[in-house]
Amino acid sequence: MLVSCVLVLAGGCEADPVEPDGGTRSAKPSRSSSAAEDVVVEEPQPSQAARRQAAAIESLREAGWTVETNGLEEAVVASLEDGPVGTDNGVKLAGLKTLEQVRLWSCPDVDDSLVGRLVELPKLRVLAVRGGKLTDGCLEFLARAGSLESLNVGDTPGLTGQGLDRLLTSDRFKRLYLDRTGVTDKVVTGWPVNNALEMLNVNQTGLGSAAAGAMSKFQTLRSAFVVGTKISPEAVAKWRMARPSCLVYDGRERPGDSDPKATRPRPESR
Repeated sequence: MLVSCVLVLAGGCEADPVEPDGGTRSAKPSRSSSAAEDVVVEEPQPSQAARRQAAAIESLREAGWTVETNGLEEAVVASLEDGPVGTDNGVKLAGLKTLEQVRLWSCPDVDDSLVGRLVELPKLRVLAVRGGKLTDGCLEFLARAGSLESLNVGDTPGLTGQGLDRLLTSDRFKRLYLDRTGVTDKVVTGWPVNNALEMLNVNQTGLGSAAAGAMSKFQTLRSAFVVGTKISPEAVAKWRMARPSCLVYDGRERPGDSDPKATRPRPESR
């Protein structure tokens, strides 16, 4: 009897305390909740680049620009529409070295010299400059833009595309907008076949069947927009036959046409 009592007492020393409802609770208090309460999440602080850019960003925004920043408050996207850039703002824009995208829509004073400054932005991936005063001279500057992936210089009649061949040799360059420009068959037929283009927009240009034959050889091309050109339906059909993986849109397809292959919905070209 004495032995049994000793065993019970000994066992009681090791067992968890018994709760009134019959359950047990741990002898050691849980620290998980207190540990979670001790975690302090620090807000990211502006980088040194952001501090240098702050005044220029504020000035551009006050002038009607849209400037988007990242978590470190560094400028990554800048855009302006339907207004002049101005000399001072052009300098401020080119000074935002963290910019990845610049979009200038219908800015009448944009010229080759501004593009020459913008291509010095080391992270520039997307450049849209429509409706300005650009000439083929800007393409010499763009050839130095090693990180450029997308270029939109549409609505620029004075630009023929002469000089784009150097930019097309970049493995990173994927998207090109030349709609409403003066691009010619002679220029396009001189482009390197071994390029990395995936999207090409030459809507409302004077390109003809010779250009279509050249573009049909671009093996990486996934979509081409040729609405309002001089490319014949026969040339388009031949192109589609040669590159079935490339969507060639010429604006002639309409739902309900007799040809079931011509009922594709109108894609986005912008």
